[in-house]
Amino acid sequence: MTEEVVAPASACPFPFDRDPQAPLDLPPEYARLRADRPVQKVTTPAGDTAWLVARYADVRALLADTDRFSAEVMNPGYPRYLFPVDPQPGAFVTVDAPEHTRYRRMIMSMFTKKRAEEVRPSVQKLVDEKVDALLKGPQPVDLVTHFARPIPLTVVCELLGVPYKDRLAFGRWINTLVETTSSQAHRNAAAGALFGYLTKLVAQKEKDAANGTGADDVLGRLVENQMAAGELQRGEAVVIGMMLLSAGYDTTASSIALSILTLLEHPEQLVKLRENPDLIVGAVEELLRHQNVMQCGVGRVAKVDLEIAGQQIKAGDGIIALLSSADRDESVYAEPDTLDITRKDSTPLAFGHGVHSCIAKFLSRVELQVALLTLITRIPTLQLAKPAEELRFRDGAIVYSLRELPVIW
Repeated sequence: MTEEVVAPASACPFPFDRDPQAPLDLPPEYARLRADRPVQKVTTPAGDTAWLVARYADVRALLADTDRFSAEVMNPGYPRYLFPVDPQPGAFVTVDAPEHTRYRRMIMSMFTKKRAEEVRPSVQKLVDEKVDALLKGPQPVDLVTHFARPIPLTVVCELLGVPYKDRLAFGRWINTLVETTSSQAHRNAAAGALFGYLTKLVAQKEKDAANGTGADDVLGRLVENQMAAGELQRGEAVVIGMMLLSAGYDTTASSIALSILTLLEHPEQLVKLRENPDLIVGAVEELLRHQNVMQCGVGRVAKVDLEIAGQQIKAGDGIIALLSSADRDESVYAEPDTLDITRKDSTPLAFGHGVHSCIAKFLSRVELQVALLTLITRIPTLQLAKPAEELRFRDGAIVYSLRELPVIW
């Protein structure tokens, strides 16, 4: 049965502000939207108007529906967030099939669940080394700088085949790109440096392949398979590398930091997890649900005239699927604002849904599981060095995160 058509509403500014005294809570407007206006017209910081979709069922359905919704960022109606998007060939997250399918298939074998489990031992070794360093170092220590960021950075560098000696510079460029306080000039410079570095790296991997010394990493495989067969140009391989950085680094680093803070702010849940380590898989799913870092959602464009929750939407209208709101939907989760690591059947939208779901989702889960369980087990007296409300967050950023997480033990 079709719901009663909702009268159009005037656009309101997006994103909404969080309560600085409750930084782990979502903006209070989200609950009101889910209850009263699940499809709301908003204006983005770039000045675009779009329909904000707030309920879980609607968000999940539209992400799965590639017939009626497009992920093409070059569509005129695509809701820009902060600045214009000018994707290059190879940027598979910004296009629809068949281009999206073609690019994604080239690297999919490196991101299967089986492959993620195969790298678990190396992730465990890395995390243990980071905890060793923490225990030997001074207190307080910032876990964002010394734990949450280095782990996914190292993993993604190994995945792409970035030499160890280059990782420090690599990390600086990436952090400049993801940090909202960076000026546009600094962002442009970092993007240029990163693109130039990856271009040289791909060229080096071409030489290695020709010499029979190619490596089994993502860029090496692209060189030896698709580029050798004439199916992929060097520039496309470089852009794929850039895309994997965004998929495998910032969101994972942000999730690690926010998950640690959330557990520290829910000590009964932390103790339960430490005493029952077999709960870690479900605990990570619950933390991903409770702290969905994609606070500004993901964009889509309507291909046809359609209706969502009674709201008429025209072909060409921009849409924002509000993932974080969907993951707190009262109609799906009992007491959704409560953290419960024993919650059953949690299916968070932290990695999206459908054909455009995050390609690194299995790997990110492994990193989170290993990082969180190892940290709270090996440092059982871990605690914040200052109250949570005094911490600095990346407010308004596409990916929500902490700028700092000082701890003592």
